[in-house]
Amino acid sequence: MKARIYFITIILSVIVFNYCGLKKPTEFEGNGTLHVQVVDDEQIAVPYALVQLTSSLGIQGTIETTDSSGTFTFTNLASSEYIVSAWKDVDETICYLGSEKISVSSGQEISITAPVRLNTSGLKINEIYYAGPINNEFYFFDQFVELYNGGQDTVYLDGSIIIRGGNYVLAGHDTDNDGDLDYFYFDEVSGEEHRCFVYAFQLDGDPINGREYTVAPGEYAVVDGDAIDHRDIIPTSIDLSNAGYEFYNPYFFRDPNNPDIPDYLNIITGEYGKETTVDFMISVASDIILLVSGEDSEYWDGIDIDTIIDGIEYSSSKTHIHQLDERIDKGSAGIEPDRVMTKYSGMSIQRIRPGFDTNNSTVDFMILDHPTPGY
Repeated sequence: MKARIYFITIILSVIVFNYCGLKKPTEFEGNGTLHVQVVDDEQIAVPYALVQLTSSLGIQGTIETTDSSGTFTFTNLASSEYIVSAWKDVDETICYLGSEKISVSSGQEISITAPVRLNTSGLKINEIYYAGPINNEFYFFDQFVELYNGGQDTVYLDGSIIIRGGNYVLAGHDTDNDGDLDYFYFDEVSGEEHRCFVYAFQLDGDPINGREYTVAPGEYAVVDGDAIDHRDIIPTSIDLSNAGYEFYNPYFFRDPNNPDIPDYLNIITGEYGKETTVDFMISVASDIILLVSGEDSEYWDGIDIDTIIDGIEYSSSKTHIHQLDERIDKGSAGIEPDRVMTKYSGMSIQRIRPGFDTNNSTVDFMILDHPTPGY
């Protein structure tokens, strides 16, 4: 009999009282209590799931097991922020995932029900290399986005769109609650119109019926800015001459193009707002990256959230203010308890479990010392 995977991630915001001269707690010693019950889509308890607690200081508790009612109680919690993860396998390609946020005051005892949903491994953003290589010339043009198909069926990239959200105040928001991530947002109070994402590059083809651009099960697809061997420019960089796809902007006269590699082409041409006149470049500090099916290609009236295959927010700051709609991502990659991504470090972020997504990049991603394009 196959085991079932239920995975729930809960971020606990515990109020911290800052007294002069006191240091943050370094282990789980306090008086906070949290009862967590994991349930499926039908509100049926998930028994014997594995659960683990991680504090904001990176201290991990032991892996525990929920009881027959799907419940485990965490006690003696110090004031901190916590992530609670729970999992139970269905098989190698299917699991139940979910995430919730809750605030707990010091000394408070809370019980919550944590719903999870069926999650089948499939096409996801697997790695983002954005920091740039180790160099003192501010070179970061070797950036790439790597996709991975963790499912059992071949998927097709025809017509898909990759979007950079950028650092706009309203990036990644659905401000009018219409089910679309905004491209433009009109502020009726100020009378100003805000642009809410930076780039949108699309691969040729029909996003519904296209069958030209394939990603087989267990296969990677690397999309880069310039498909060249960047080590010829910066010795500490990487070779991307064998990338599967390339970002290309014909409106940018200095953008080199490899004719042997399919292009994700800039579609922000100036018909709706200011055109994009540079190549697809992402921030070396913090940003939002979206992989969209392309079924909703009319970006100027917003991108239908239901067509977003995957979305990642990343940051190099532990004080980063989260922006992306929580239906897509509730956390931020690039931040670990003992380190964060740094500019021009040659480091990369990669999904811990390829193909699976809790919609919380804080726990889904880890930092790599070196990028691994295509593997």
